Amino acid sequence: MSGFIASLSGLTFINPWILAGLAALPVLWFLLRVIPPSPKIVRLPTVRFMAGLNPSDRVSAHTPWWILLLRLIIAALVLLALARPVLNPAESLNQSGIIRIVMDNGWAAAQTWTAQQSAAEQILDRAARDRLPVIVMTTAPDPGKLQIGMLGPMPAGEARNMVRGLHTRSWPADYTAVATAVRDGTKTKDAIHTYWIGHGLNDGTPAHATALARALQSNGSLTYLEPEPAARPVLLVSHLKPGQDLAVSISTAAGTPAGLPLAVDALGNDGRVLERVDTLSGDTTTTDVTIKIPESLRSQVARIHLSGRNGAGGLILLDDQFERRMVGLATTQDEGTRAPLTDAPYYLTRAIEPYVELKTGSIDELMKSGPSVIILPDVGAIPPETLNALEDWVKAGGLLLRFAGPNMTQGESFLTPAPLMRGGRAMDGGLTWDKPQTLAPFDDESPFYGLELPADIEVRRQILSAPGTSDAVRVWAALTDGTPLVTASSLDNGLLVMVHTTASPEWSNLALSGLYVQMLRRVIALAGTPITNTHADGTLEPLQILDGDGRLQAPDSTAEPIDARAFDKQMPDARHPPGYYGHAGAKRALNVGERVGRVTAMPSLPNGVVRGSFTGGTETDLMPALLATALLLFLADWIIMMILQSPLMIGFSRMARSGGTAMIILGLSLSAAPAHAQTAMDFANGTWLAHVRSGDPTLDAVARKGLENMDFVLTNRTSVEPAGVVMVDPEKDDLAFFPLLYWPIAPSAPPVSDKALKAIQYYLDHGGIILFDTRDQGATIALPTGVPGRNQIILRNMVAGLNVPPLSIAPEDHVLKRSFYLLESFPGRYDSKNLWVEEQTAIGRDGVSSVIVGGNDWAAMWAEGDPDRPTMSQEMSYRFGVNLMMYALTGNYKADQVHLPHILERLGQ
Repeated sequence: MSGFIASLSGLTFINPWILAGLAALPVLWFLLRVIPPSPKIVRLPTVRFMAGLNPSDRVSAHTPWWILLLRLIIAALVLLALARPVLNPAESLNQSGIIRIVMDNGWAAAQTWTAQQSAAEQILDRAARDRLPVIVMTTAPDPGKLQIGMLGPMPAGEARNMVRGLHTRSWPADYTAVATAVRDGTKTKDAIHTYWIGHGLNDGTPAHATALARALQSNGSLTYLEPEPAARPVLLVSHLKPGQDLAVSISTAAGTPAGLPLAVDALGNDGRVLERVDTLSGDTTTTDVTIKIPESLRSQVARIHLSGRNGAGGLILLDDQFERRMVGLATTQDEGTRAPLTDAPYYLTRAIEPYVELKTGSIDELMKSGPSVIILPDVGAIPPETLNALEDWVKAGGLLLRFAGPNMTQGESFLTPAPLMRGGRAMDGGLTWDKPQTLAPFDDESPFYGLELPADIEVRRQILSAPGTSDAVRVWAALTDGTPLVTASSLDNGLLVMVHTTASPEWSNLALSGLYVQMLRRVIALAGTPITNTHADGTLEPLQILDGDGRLQAPDSTAEPIDARAFDKQMPDARHPPGYYGHAGAKRALNVGERVGRVTAMPSLPNGVVRGSFTGGTETDLMPALLATALLLFLADWIIMMILQSPLMIGFSRMARSGGTAMIILGLSLSAAPAHAQTAMDFANGTWLAHVRSGDPTLDAVARKGLENMDFVLTNRTSVEPAGVVMVDPEKDDLAFFPLLYWPIAPSAPPVSDKALKAIQYYLDHGGIILFDTRDQGATIALPTGVPGRNQIILRNMVAGLNVPPLSIAPEDHVLKRSFYLLESFPGRYDSKNLWVEEQTAIGRDGVSSVIVGGNDWAAMWAEGDPDRPTMSQEMSYRFGVNLMMYALTGNYKADQVHLPHILERLGQ
């Protein structure tokens, strides 16, 4: 009773003047009693003929008092609802003038956007009560724009819709542009009170953040709201090198607690997880992660993703330089007897082997292996049959890369971009007036455009193209005297590329430079691309761009090309969002992590700035509940009147005709409430699958559907025949009938009452098992420093009042992996191997854990598709569900050594 009275102490009415209407209820009672007026009595002499007759219908002369009371209660509930009662209301802003909401919506906000919007809506609710106008701003420019817009002033209700419609951006915020917009766009003399709702990171330099804070302070007060340190965004930074293990790092801001669970996924083009590395953040602001993946899968990796973190900051896109192509290098039988340092294949192998799948052999052997590129270093005459087959291979889409040398000085012109002159050109002998030539700058139509050109590269000898070369031949590189060094032309769907000097240092020192490696990689990247598609104008066109949530999409008209020479220094912005840029055969990835490098916390702000954290908010609006109760009572009144006004014998038929609609409406109104059609006897006579009410109707529906599918699977595969699926409320229902409870955690989950905690503790102490599913792959309440994310925090708060033994990750030989099926993990919608059970030393129930905690969102996977024809992912998830139910019903009997021979026999099969 005292707790109920204490809860009422936090009750406030937003429109208290409406409560004055309650004083009119006694008057309403009187009017209902006197209207209509009593009938006038007239004495009729002939009434004596009716003596002895018994009337079949009797109508009450007055409305029963309890009907009047019911109607007064309905009126009182409507008045109370219109007065807008709020439980534990937020404090008034106690401000006059204008409220300004500044939303940080740069790339980092994607990881905290839900919390930021909730904080903004709480402020707007308070502004609406005080009837204050609102201005809304964002810190990241809209696509294609450089300036920041200012929306408002507008009513708080309109501003709420505006905030709900805002989106995060995939580029950093521009604090300088925001400060300029504040100075230029503020034309009112009223005080402006600003609430800067940030993500906790500084999207600029400390000076930029301070300048923005001072600009916002110039019109009034400033409050900066941010998430708790554990919930701050993190940044995935690339340290990738082609041909090596995938090395990345995770940058966290100073002050972020150590021990945060992090998972890095290597994803294929289809979004499939090829490899995952689970780690914990360390004491420093950088956590290094290396993904070791087999060579056969490395070329399939399209992007690296920080699991559970939305936005471009948790994503690294891999471009063409990480696609490992198969390259064939033609060798002759006598090359093994030559000195390695003068051997062309030696230099080619050293240059490209880290980046490609390299095969060596004869031309015939290479064509059979299906390479994308074949390299012929100084190969002159080719047998006719091999030459014809090689020509067909190029026409089908292959890239043939040839290098000059002494064997090609006889003017061989088969499968070259242009006919070659005999003899070649020497520029280093005593009998020539020519001097060694350097390389001319690459033309902007060349695929080498943008590469830095070392000044010390010299070419001493070359083979020249014959005069009258066709216009179809492209010169990709030339010497300073204009003679070609690299030429190319198309051959149907393939490419012919000729380097007019040797692949070794014999004729030039190009093979000793880093430019040699870069040129080879650019040429190999063109494999499969006709020459007509390699044209470029010195810019890289946007091919695909990332939106604020980190999803690739086609670019719109606001995305602009990037100068190839400046690409490596280009910071993502509103006109150059992160994504893929380039043209066919030369795709480059622009990633946020590579350009930002590391994250820093928001620095100290100027004096007078109030700094706080997001709060979940405990305000509860009682108006919907009161109106719903009034509606139910009104429908009940309607049904009662149908019964009272009908003859006793035909009352139910009349109610079916006249009040059937009311019954349907009443049934629909009550459908949202939990149905307890089953009795305790029903629960005692069968095995029921139960899930705990989550507080989210959509999630409850998914949980029910998932358990219904598990009912089907258990019935068809095991001796367990569940009687049905039921949703339970620990505060109201007896949990003793259910061997296992599935409890999905929702962000909107209501607090667990003391009564419910006692019921849950009693259930666990007397043999019950609860599977807590945080649905986010990383639930780990056993970590001492806690976890980020709303679901994990809610779970931790829920179990804080329970006497739960210490938890640890389930060992490899845990019974859950073999209670029915033999499994390697615990797959659901996700496939994290982190499943937390009671430590073996803490279990006092014959090794059976009463609490199981995971985050693989099992019900969502169970609810998908047809359980009779599951996909492979669904099948593995169903198998874990079967194991879980067997574990709950039979305990750890599979751990008994008696069953070991049978298990070993199955493993051997």
